[in-house]
Amino acid sequence: MIGETTHLFEQLYEHPFLDELRAGTLGNDKLAFYFEQNVHYIDAVLRCRSIVAAKAQNAEIRDFFLRNTKLILDEYYHQEDMLRKLGGTFGAPVAPTLHAYSRHLFYLAFARDPVEYLGSFLPCPLSYDAIGYQLEGAPLTEFQTDWWEFYMSEDHHRLCRDYRDFVDRYAEGLSDERRSQMLDSFRIGVNYEYMFWDMAYTKESWPLG
Repeated sequence: MIGETTHLFEQLYEHPFLDELRAGTLGNDKLAFYFEQNVHYIDAVLRCRSIVAAKAQNAEIRDFFLRNTKLILDEYYHQEDMLRKLGGTFGAPVAPTLHAYSRHLFYLAFARDPVEYLGSFLPCPLSYDAIGYQLEGAPLTEFQTDWWEFYMSEDHHRLCRDYRDFVDRYAEGLSDERRSQMLDSFRIGVNYEYMFWDMAYTKESWPLG
């Protein structure tokens, strides 16, 4: 699944937001916009995981979605603290891309099988993990280092390996049709991750206000 979308990830990693982050030239205005939107995103992820855990067909899937809830909740409060340090706006309006992305995740959580949510969310931790590796040695500010410390850690690398292994194992017994659906959800997730960086870089707003 990941091999079939390598070209998409390569384009994601070349986004100007990440180029400027690696070069040490990213403006705080774009960074603040990112955090304003990302606290909304993490809140949506927490809610989706609870929904999918409640719908899980067995204890293994239920426990997979519940075991890291505290970690994600800690990430949410850490991002709130970073938004506070940047002087960003709490409760900022949800930008169009985030509106679409979060609704996509909620639809899969509510209306589809957990396997499709697994596929749609996986690009988020995978891409952050890879970006964490890319940022090693980059001229990050103290603030940016605090932001990326977790994603650059062995704990995060292990979480991503566990997630990939779980998805691979879960997908083994699926029919070709179900595997195709999972790949579609994964591909959409990669696109939304790219669009999220683009949303922050352009400080996206609704065209009519």
